[in-house]
Amino acid sequence: YVPEPRRAREDFQVPYPYGHLPPKDTVFPEIDYDRVKSALDLAFSEPDLQRTRTVLVLYKDHLVAERYVEGFGPDTPVLGWSMTKSVLATIYGAMEYRGGMDIDLPAGLGEWDQDARKRITYHHLLRMQSSLEWDEDYGDLSDVNRMLFNSQDMSMAQAAKPLLAEPGTLWNYSSGTTNLLSGLLRDEFATHQEYLNYPYEAVIDKIGMHTMTLETDLSGNFVGSSFGWASTRDWAKFGLLYLRKGDWNGTRVFHPEWESFVKSPTPGSNGTYGAHFWLNLGGSYPSVPEDMYMANGYQGQHVFIIPSRDLVVVRTGLAEGPDFDGDAFLEMLLSAWEQ
Repeated sequence: YVPEPRRAREDFQVPYPYGHLPPKDTVFPEIDYDRVKSALDLAFSEPDLQRTRTVLVLYKDHLVAERYVEGFGPDTPVLGWSMTKSVLATIYGAMEYRGGMDIDLPAGLGEWDQDARKRITYHHLLRMQSSLEWDEDYGDLSDVNRMLFNSQDMSMAQAAKPLLAEPGTLWNYSSGTTNLLSGLLRDEFATHQEYLNYPYEAVIDKIGMHTMTLETDLSGNFVGSSFGWASTRDWAKFGLLYLRKGDWNGTRVFHPEWESFVKSPTPGSNGTYGAHFWLNLGGSYPSVPEDMYMANGYQGQHVFIIPSRDLVVVRTGLAEGPDFDGDAFLEMLLSAWEQ
Protein backbone atom coordinates (compact mmCIF):
# COMPACT_ATOMS: atom_id res chain seq x y z
CA TYR A 1 0.00 0.00 0.00
CA VAL A 2 1.37 3.38 -1.04
CA PRO A 3 -0.47 6.24 0.67
CA GLU A 4 -1.68 9.10 -1.51
CA PRO A 5 -2.62 12.64 -0.52
CA ARG A 6 -6.32 13.24 -0.07
CA ARG A 7 -7.29 15.97 -2.53
CA ALA A 8 -10.23 18.36 -2.30
CA ARG A 9 -10.59 19.25 -5.95
CA GLU A 10 -13.59 21.53 -5.55
CA ASP A 11 -14.34 23.69 -8.59
CA PHE A 12 -14.64 27.34 -7.55
CA GLN A 13 -17.55 28.88 -9.44
CA VAL A 14 -15.91 32.19 -10.25
CA PRO A 15 -13.86 33.16 -13.33
CA TYR A 16 -10.19 32.29 -13.65
CA PRO A 17 -7.76 33.07 -12.01
CA TYR A 18 -9.64 32.78 -8.70
CA GLY A 19 -11.93 30.05 -9.93
CA HIS A 20 -12.49 27.45 -12.59
CA LEU A 21 -14.95 29.28 -14.83
CA PRO A 22 -13.65 30.82 -18.09
CA PRO A 23 -11.70 34.06 -17.60
CA LYS A 24 -13.52 37.35 -18.07
CA ASP A 25 -13.03 38.96 -21.45
CA THR A 26 -11.77 42.30 -20.16
CA VAL A 27 -10.10 45.08 -22.15
CA PHE A 28 -7.89 47.53 -20.26
CA PRO A 29 -7.54 50.94 -21.96
CA GLU A 30 -3.99 51.38 -20.63
CA ILE A 31 -2.71 48.27 -22.45
CA ASP A 32 -1.40 48.25 -26.02
CA TYR A 33 -2.47 44.72 -26.95
CA ASP A 34 -0.44 44.76 -30.16
CA ARG A 35 2.68 45.22 -28.03
CA VAL A 36 1.60 42.36 -25.77
CA LYS A 37 1.31 40.18 -28.86
CA SER A 38 4.75 41.34 -30.02
CA ALA A 39 6.23 40.36 -26.66
CA LEU A 40 4.74 36.88 -26.95
CA ASP A 41 5.94 36.69 -30.54
CA LEU A 42 9.45 37.47 -29.26
CA ALA A 43 9.26 34.74 -26.60
CA PHE A 44 8.34 32.15 -29.25
CA SER A 45 10.35 33.65 -32.14
CA GLU A 46 13.21 31.13 -32.32
CA PRO A 47 11.69 27.81 -31.29
CA ASP A 48 14.85 25.77 -31.83
CA LEU A 49 16.90 28.14 -29.64
CA GLN A 50 14.53 29.65 -27.08
CA ARG A 51 12.41 26.52 -26.78
CA THR A 52 9.57 28.37 -25.07
CA ARG A 53 6.61 26.14 -24.33
CA THR A 54 4.09 28.41 -22.61
CA VAL A 55 3.61 32.06 -21.64
CA LEU A 56 0.82 33.59 -19.56
CA VAL A 57 0.21 37.14 -18.32
CA LEU A 58 -2.08 38.18 -15.43
CA TYR A 59 -2.83 41.85 -14.78
CA LYS A 60 -5.11 43.16 -12.04
CA ASP A 61 -6.49 39.65 -11.44
CA HIS A 62 -7.34 39.17 -15.12
CA LEU A 63 -5.88 36.96 -17.83
CA VAL A 64 -4.39 39.32 -20.40
CA ALA A 65 -2.60 36.84 -22.66
CA GLU A 66 -1.51 33.22 -22.93
CA ARG A 67 0.14 31.16 -25.64
CA TYR A 68 1.18 27.52 -25.96
CA VAL A 69 3.25 25.45 -28.35
CA GLU A 70 1.65 22.45 -30.00
CA GLY A 71 1.01 19.70 -27.46
CA PHE A 72 0.59 22.12 -24.55
CA GLY A 73 -2.50 23.93 -23.35
CA PRO A 74 -3.96 25.76 -20.35
CA ASP A 75 -4.32 22.52 -18.37
CA THR A 76 -1.07 20.74 -19.35
CA PRO A 77 1.08 20.07 -16.25
CA VAL A 78 4.61 21.47 -16.61
CA LEU A 79 7.54 20.38 -14.45
CA GLY A 80 8.56 23.41 -12.41
CA TRP A 81 11.95 22.11 -11.32
CA SER A 82 13.20 24.61 -8.71
CA MET A 83 10.00 26.67 -8.82
CA THR A 84 8.89 23.85 -6.51
CA LYS A 85 11.24 25.29 -3.86
CA SER A 86 9.03 28.37 -3.63
CA VAL A 87 5.98 26.13 -3.18
CA LEU A 88 7.68 24.25 -0.34
CA ALA A 89 8.49 27.55 1.38
CA THR A 90 4.86 28.61 1.00
CA ILE A 91 3.77 25.48 2.87
CA TYR A 92 5.96 26.70 5.74
CA GLY A 93 4.29 30.10 5.43
CA ALA A 94 0.87 28.49 5.72
CA MET A 95 1.98 26.53 8.77
CA GLU A 96 3.36 29.67 10.40
CA TYR A 97 0.04 31.44 9.76
CA ARG A 98 -1.82 28.65 11.53
CA GLY A 99 0.44 29.02 14.54
CA GLY A 100 2.27 25.75 14.05
CA MET A 101 5.74 27.00 13.18
CA ASP A 102 8.33 29.42 14.57
CA ILE A 103 10.98 29.69 11.86
CA ASP A 104 13.49 31.27 14.24
CA LEU A 105 13.75 28.07 16.27
CA PRO A 106 16.61 25.59 15.67
CA ALA A 107 15.73 22.85 13.19
CA GLY A 108 16.40 20.35 15.97
CA LEU A 109 17.88 17.40 14.11
CA GLY A 110 19.12 14.84 16.64
CA GLU A 111 22.36 14.16 14.77
CA TRP A 112 23.25 17.85 15.03
CA ASP A 113 22.96 18.01 18.84
CA GLN A 114 26.66 17.46 19.51
CA ASP A 115 28.12 20.17 17.27
CA ALA A 116 27.58 23.72 15.99
CA ARG A 117 24.93 22.53 13.52
CA LYS A 118 22.47 22.61 16.43
CA ARG A 119 22.37 26.39 15.89
CA ILE A 120 20.91 26.06 12.37
CA THR A 121 17.36 27.46 12.35
CA TYR A 122 14.47 27.08 9.91
CA HIS A 123 15.12 30.71 9.02
CA HIS A 124 18.69 29.85 7.99
CA LEU A 125 17.42 26.96 5.86
CA LEU A 126 14.72 29.03 4.14
CA ARG A 127 17.37 31.60 3.21
CA MET A 128 19.94 28.99 2.12
CA GLN A 129 22.16 30.20 4.97
CA SER A 130 22.76 26.98 6.87
CA SER A 131 26.49 27.25 6.00
CA LEU A 132 26.48 23.49 5.36
CA GLU A 133 28.65 22.13 2.56
CA TRP A 134 26.79 21.48 -0.72
CA ASP A 135 27.69 21.21 -4.42
CA GLU A 136 24.79 22.26 -6.73
CA ASP A 137 26.50 21.35 -10.05
CA TYR A 138 24.21 19.62 -12.55
CA GLY A 139 27.03 18.80 -14.96
CA ASP A 140 28.92 16.49 -12.63
CA LEU A 141 28.40 13.59 -10.22
CA SER A 142 27.69 16.22 -7.58
CA ASP A 143 25.74 16.35 -4.34
CA VAL A 144 22.56 17.43 -6.11
CA ASN A 145 22.70 14.72 -8.79
CA ARG A 146 23.48 11.99 -6.26
CA MET A 147 20.50 13.14 -4.21
CA LEU A 148 17.97 13.46 -7.05
CA PHE A 149 18.90 10.30 -8.93
CA ASN A 150 20.51 7.93 -6.44
CA SER A 151 18.92 8.54 -3.05
CA GLN A 152 16.01 6.80 -1.36
CA ASP A 153 15.62 9.49 1.32
CA MET A 154 16.46 12.86 -0.22
CA SER A 155 15.70 14.70 3.01
CA MET A 156 18.93 13.48 4.63
CA ALA A 157 21.47 14.35 1.91
CA GLN A 158 22.11 17.86 3.22
CA ALA A 159 21.78 16.90 6.89
CA ALA A 160 24.91 14.74 6.73
CA LYS A 161 27.15 17.56 5.46
CA PRO A 162 29.65 19.42 7.65
CA LEU A 163 29.56 23.14 8.40
CA LEU A 164 31.81 25.41 6.36
CA ALA A 165 31.15 28.46 8.57
CA GLU A 166 28.94 29.67 11.40
CA PRO A 167 25.22 29.14 10.55
CA GLY A 168 23.76 32.27 9.01
CA THR A 169 27.03 33.65 7.66
CA LEU A 170 27.31 31.85 4.30
CA TRP A 171 24.78 31.90 1.45
CA ASN A 172 24.90 28.81 -0.78
CA TYR A 173 22.01 27.77 -3.03
CA SER A 174 21.17 24.14 -2.27
CA SER A 175 18.45 21.74 -3.39
CA GLY A 176 19.53 19.56 -0.49
CA THR A 177 18.46 22.29 1.91
CA THR A 178 14.94 22.37 0.47
CA ASN A 179 14.57 18.61 0.75
CA LEU A 180 15.87 18.78 4.30
CA LEU A 181 13.07 21.29 4.99
CA SER A 182 10.63 18.82 3.42
CA GLY A 183 11.79 16.10 5.80
CA LEU A 184 11.61 18.46 8.78
CA LEU A 185 8.06 19.33 7.77
CA ARG A 186 7.16 15.65 7.90
CA ASP A 187 8.34 15.57 11.52
CA GLU A 188 5.61 18.09 12.36
CA PHE A 189 2.86 15.52 11.74
CA ALA A 190 1.81 12.47 13.70
CA THR A 191 1.22 10.38 10.58
CA HIS A 192 2.58 10.15 7.06
CA GLN A 193 -0.96 10.62 5.74
CA GLU A 194 -1.32 13.99 7.46
CA TYR A 195 2.01 15.10 5.98
CA LEU A 196 0.94 14.05 2.48
CA ASN A 197 -2.39 15.88 2.83
CA TYR A 198 -1.06 19.11 4.26
CA PRO A 199 0.46 20.93 1.22
CA TYR A 200 -2.73 20.34 -0.76
CA GLU A 201 -5.11 21.19 2.06
CA ALA A 202 -3.19 24.29 3.28
CA VAL A 203 -2.09 25.79 -0.04
CA ILE A 204 -2.45 23.92 -3.33
CA ASP A 205 -6.10 22.88 -3.44
CA LYS A 206 -7.04 25.84 -1.23
CA ILE A 207 -6.31 28.15 -4.17
CA GLY A 208 -7.60 25.72 -6.80
CA MET A 209 -4.24 24.56 -8.20
CA HIS A 210 -5.84 21.21 -8.95
CA THR A 211 -3.35 20.25 -11.67
CA MET A 212 -0.43 20.46 -9.22
CA THR A 213 1.31 17.30 -8.09
CA LEU A 214 4.28 17.17 -5.72
CA GLU A 215 6.32 14.01 -6.25
CA THR A 216 7.77 12.10 -3.31
CA ASP A 217 11.01 10.17 -2.97
CA LEU A 218 11.11 6.44 -2.22
CA SER A 219 10.83 7.20 1.50
CA GLY A 220 7.65 9.22 1.02
CA ASN A 221 9.12 12.72 1.43
CA PHE A 222 8.06 15.49 -0.95
CA VAL A 223 10.90 16.36 -3.34
CA GLY A 224 10.38 20.05 -2.63
CA SER A 225 13.57 21.01 -4.44
CA SER A 226 12.56 19.94 -7.90
CA PHE A 227 9.60 17.70 -8.68
CA GLY A 228 6.44 19.82 -8.65
CA TRP A 229 4.12 19.78 -11.66
CA ALA A 230 1.34 22.24 -12.48
CA SER A 231 -0.36 23.79 -15.47
CA THR A 232 0.74 27.24 -16.63
CA ARG A 233 -2.56 28.66 -15.40
CA ASP A 234 -1.98 27.11 -11.98
CA TRP A 235 1.61 28.37 -11.78
CA ALA A 236 0.13 31.81 -12.45
CA LYS A 237 -2.30 31.33 -9.54
CA PHE A 238 0.70 30.68 -7.33
CA GLY A 239 2.23 33.99 -8.40
CA LEU A 240 -1.07 35.80 -7.82
CA LEU A 241 -1.24 34.42 -4.27
CA TYR A 242 2.01 36.30 -3.58
CA LEU A 243 0.98 39.41 -5.50
CA ARG A 244 -2.02 39.53 -3.13
CA LYS A 245 0.21 38.91 -0.07
CA GLY A 246 -1.41 35.61 0.87
CA ASP A 247 -5.05 36.65 0.44
CA TRP A 248 -6.84 34.39 -2.03
CA ASN A 249 -10.08 36.12 -2.98
CA GLY A 250 -10.93 36.66 0.70
CA THR A 251 -9.32 33.50 2.07
CA ARG A 252 -6.00 34.00 3.85
CA VAL A 253 -3.29 31.42 3.18
CA PHE A 254 -0.32 33.09 4.91
CA HIS A 255 0.48 36.33 6.76
CA PRO A 256 1.18 39.43 4.64
CA GLU A 257 4.50 39.55 6.49
CA TRP A 258 5.45 36.22 4.89
CA GLU A 259 5.40 37.85 1.47
CA SER A 260 7.72 40.55 2.83
CA PHE A 261 9.98 37.88 4.30
CA VAL A 262 10.44 35.85 1.11
CA LYS A 263 11.29 38.93 -0.97
CA SER A 264 13.70 40.57 1.49
CA PRO A 265 17.32 40.06 0.40
CA THR A 266 19.50 37.45 2.05
CA PRO A 267 22.95 38.73 3.08
CA GLY A 268 25.65 37.33 0.83
CA SER A 269 23.36 36.90 -2.19
CA ASN A 270 24.06 40.36 -3.71
CA GLY A 271 20.37 41.13 -3.84
CA THR A 272 19.57 38.04 -5.90
CA TYR A 273 17.90 35.83 -3.28
CA GLY A 274 15.29 36.10 -0.56
CA ALA A 275 13.77 33.09 1.15
CA HIS A 276 13.29 30.38 -1.48
CA PHE A 277 12.48 33.09 -4.06
CA TRP A 278 14.86 34.91 -6.43
CA LEU A 279 15.00 38.72 -6.42
CA ASN A 280 15.72 41.44 -8.95
CA LEU A 281 17.29 43.82 -6.40
CA GLY A 282 20.70 42.93 -7.77
CA GLY A 283 19.66 43.88 -11.31
CA SER A 284 19.54 40.40 -12.85
CA TYR A 285 16.82 41.80 -15.15
CA PRO A 286 18.06 45.37 -15.70
CA SER A 287 15.07 46.45 -17.82
CA VAL A 288 12.51 45.30 -15.24
CA PRO A 289 11.47 47.03 -11.98
CA GLU A 290 13.73 45.99 -9.13
CA ASP A 291 10.76 45.02 -6.96
CA MET A 292 10.22 41.96 -9.17
CA TYR A 293 10.76 38.65 -7.43
CA MET A 294 10.30 35.19 -8.87
CA ALA A 295 10.12 31.45 -8.62
CA ASN A 296 12.75 30.11 -11.03
CA GLY A 297 13.46 26.60 -12.30
CA TYR A 298 15.97 24.73 -14.45
CA GLN A 299 15.77 25.40 -18.22
CA GLY A 300 13.89 28.66 -17.82
CA GLN A 301 10.79 27.94 -15.77
CA HIS A 302 9.64 31.24 -14.28
CA VAL A 303 6.84 32.79 -12.27
CA PHE A 304 7.65 36.51 -12.37
CA ILE A 305 5.85 38.65 -9.76
CA ILE A 306 6.01 42.43 -10.32
CA PRO A 307 4.05 44.20 -7.55
CA SER A 308 4.65 47.74 -8.89
CA ARG A 309 2.95 46.74 -12.14
CA ASP A 310 0.28 44.45 -10.64
CA LEU A 311 1.59 41.71 -12.92
CA VAL A 312 2.28 37.99 -12.83
CA VAL A 313 4.05 36.49 -15.85
CA VAL A 314 4.68 32.77 -16.32
CA ARG A 315 7.14 31.41 -18.86
CA THR A 316 8.02 27.73 -19.22
CA GLY A 317 10.36 26.06 -21.66
CA LEU A 318 13.51 24.06 -22.26
CA ALA A 319 16.11 26.86 -22.46
CA GLU A 320 17.24 29.72 -20.25
CA GLY A 321 19.60 32.66 -20.71
CA PRO A 322 21.32 33.48 -22.95
CA ASP A 323 19.27 31.33 -25.37
CA PHE A 324 16.05 32.71 -23.91
CA ASP A 325 16.46 36.41 -23.07
CA GLY A 326 13.98 36.93 -20.25
CA ASP A 327 14.97 40.56 -19.78
CA ALA A 328 14.24 41.46 -23.42
CA PHE A 329 10.91 39.61 -23.30
CA LEU A 330 9.79 41.33 -20.10
CA GLU A 331 11.02 44.73 -21.32
CA MET A 332 8.87 44.44 -24.44
CA LEU A 333 5.90 43.17 -22.46
CA LEU A 334 6.10 46.01 -19.94
CA SER A 335 6.28 48.56 -22.77
CA ALA A 336 2.67 47.61 -23.59
CA TRP A 337 1.49 49.60 -20.56
CA GLU A 338 1.24 53.37 -20.93
CA GLN A 339 3.27 54.96 -18.16
